[in-house]
Amino acid sequence: MIQNYFKIAFRSLAKSKGYSFINIIGLAAGMACTVLIFMVVRHETSYDKTLADGDRIYRVETENIKEKYTYPGTYTGMAQALRTDFPEAELVTPMLQTHGSTLAIPNADKRFRESVVFTDSNIFKLLDYQWIAGSAERALVQPNTMVITKSYALKYFGTEDVLGETIRIDNKQDLEITGVLEDQPVTTSFPFKMLVAISTLKTSNPDLDLNRWNGWSDNYQVFVRMKNGVSPGEIAKRFDSIVVKYMGKEALSEKRFKLNALSEIHYSSNLSGRTANVGLLKTLSFIGLLVLVIACFNFINLSTAQALKRAREVGIRKAIGSNRQSLILQFLAEAALVTFFALLLASLVSMLAIQPVADTLSIPLSLSDLLNLQTLLFMVGLSILTTLLAGLYPAFRLSAMSPIWAMKKSVVIRGNQWFSTRQGLVVAQFTVSLILISSAFLIKKQLNFFRNADLGFDKSAIITVGLPENRPEKLQALRNRLTSIAQIQDVSFSMNSVSSESNWMQGMEYRQGPSVTQIKTQMKMGDSHYLSTYGIQLLAGNALQDSDTANFKVLANEVFINRLGISRPLDALGVIVYYGDSKQFATIVGVVKNFHVNSLHQKIDPTLVQVVPNNFYQAGIKLKSPQPDRESIKAAITQVEKGWTAIFPGHVFEYGFLDETLAQAYQSEARTGKLIEASTFMAVLIACLGLFGLATFTAEQRTKEIGVRKVLGASVANITALLSKDFLKLILIAIIIASPIAWYIMNQWLQNFEFKIKIQWWMFALTGLLMTLISMLTVGFQSIKAALLNPVKSLRSE
Repeated sequence: MIQNYFKIAFRSLAKSKGYSFINIIGLAAGMACTVLIFMVVRHETSYDKTLADGDRIYRVETENIKEKYTYPGTYTGMAQALRTDFPEAELVTPMLQTHGSTLAIPNADKRFRESVVFTDSNIFKLLDYQWIAGSAERALVQPNTMVITKSYALKYFGTEDVLGETIRIDNKQDLEITGVLEDQPVTTSFPFKMLVAISTLKTSNPDLDLNRWNGWSDNYQVFVRMKNGVSPGEIAKRFDSIVVKYMGKEALSEKRFKLNALSEIHYSSNLSGRTANVGLLKTLSFIGLLVLVIACFNFINLSTAQALKRAREVGIRKAIGSNRQSLILQFLAEAALVTFFALLLASLVSMLAIQPVADTLSIPLSLSDLLNLQTLLFMVGLSILTTLLAGLYPAFRLSAMSPIWAMKKSVVIRGNQWFSTRQGLVVAQFTVSLILISSAFLIKKQLNFFRNADLGFDKSAIITVGLPENRPEKLQALRNRLTSIAQIQDVSFSMNSVSSESNWMQGMEYRQGPSVTQIKTQMKMGDSHYLSTYGIQLLAGNALQDSDTANFKVLANEVFINRLGISRPLDALGVIVYYGDSKQFATIVGVVKNFHVNSLHQKIDPTLVQVVPNNFYQAGIKLKSPQPDRESIKAAITQVEKGWTAIFPGHVFEYGFLDETLAQAYQSEARTGKLIEASTFMAVLIACLGLFGLATFTAEQRTKEIGVRKVLGASVANITALLSKDFLKLILIAIIIASPIAWYIMNQWLQNFEFKIKIQWWMFALTGLLMTLISMLTVGFQSIKAALLNPVKSLRSE
């Protein structure tokens, strides 16, 4: 019996090749989109899931109460405090990550710039490492020891047998390799390649205090594994005692410590540098569902539109004894067959699209992820769901016709109810498409705003290079070499880029008698060439001199002096501000125009620029040509590398471009935009396919009417307008519904940015016009084709 259902279903599909093609293409597009999104979401939600006792592992985080912001890092004294004051802590593991260290094999030419994690042997009990050589009991116990992964053993030595070998870090210390590990899986928040004993820090810097409570870094994180049965909520309440004991009771109003579960750190800042955006994952999942539903709407529309053609078939089947259940199964078999062919095509599309999707999202997806058991099971489930979504409504509607009514010639009159249903589905399809088009358009506008916004400094033609050393004599020698290069205009040394997501925040005080104004200030460490290199405008006073290291002279931005209650830049000159509640102070010798020290997600902070050579870690190199060509850039970089290597031999030269570095702050938005653009294309394609099918069906149903009208003198334009106006009304309704929804969604999204575009009415009018043109082109093709048909043939066909 089932075989007969599918045999008849296949014949039915073959009989209506055009409609079958539209249904298969539409469902395949929707299913491919859904499968690809499933793989992305599955990958991002699988991090750290296989870790043993992962449900008992937490990270200690630091909340600044006044800022209402939680930092992933904490104080270096936290690790010992947990061991001493929290018996519920089964295991405590500190991790300090440093970037840009030069590692090399002594007396060899192999040098690499690496990220290194300083930790202790507890990390091997916390994380599931597989040992190739060495053991957890002996590794990282002594200072100046390290453990590396298999891939890095091969990278440095070409073999896994490296126990006892030596790697030199920053041309200063030799580290003995005491263990080799298997590489961690891709889905880990701890993809560390080089682990160094944290006690090594003390040997390289005897004055270093690893139990400090006067500052924290996001690169220093402490993980704790709780004993069985311990509630993290109860532990978190006892953190107040830590604050009081080690920082004083007055710090309770400023600091609070929290525990964040291991399962959550992939969605926030972590030492892997790889995070996922929960909002983006939810948006992706929702878009995938919408695109699939749009494709199912197509099937429903075209199936019910053909009901009049199949009414007589239903009537005859019922007249000879077929029951409603068998008819429902027959129509579901047709839906299942269409879904099966769509699934085959969707699999092919997914294979071709998986690499572009992976590249766009910077996710390590491959063909093996598509052939993964979970993905295959999802595709089977998706096929069943699609069959039910697309097939149930037509099956129940078509099988409900009574045999007497179905066999009457006046059956066309009863078609109005189904036509009304189809109208609603068409409106829903184009409403979703319009929302996606509007969203893609507005995201594009916001990204263009980012690219073209006035940042208060010049970001073009600036090369950034790391500084392995910051001794004044080294820096001066480097400046002399670089400024002698013909293509270079200026060189500045600073802590980091003029605009950076990683900054130094300092509490400052402005004291006027008993009145004290506290200002959370961003400190930018720069030299005398800072303003000229980055094109920052000086409004009043003088620029800093390289000799201003001992007398604490600073430049303030406009936001800072406004917080002091000073409106005129000249009035701020000579004003003294204090470093927190200490006796140390700085004198404002100049005021600069506001410049964006953060990305455009955030407002401009009060900012001070100060000369502190000990904190110079980067050189900014300004080229003379504002828009240099590829050849001149290549020549300049070659000369810069030669000069840099002469000053810092034995270190690895790495460079970047400031404009490219700044653009990385908006990668999440750029990826969101690309994904919505791709989803929009899919949604519009599917909706237009359905509209094309409905227009074809309408033209077929009104063949006789068209012939009569042409005989009576109707022009091609009249006929085209007649057939198109009903669809145009549906598009206009969709525009009216979609515009306020799109405005609300995008207005909420834009709240993530301190600086943003203004949403205007014409943006929705433009997207509505675009959708109308696309729709009318789709419908117009069939309308013109029907209008050009010879009326003699039209009337004969009836």
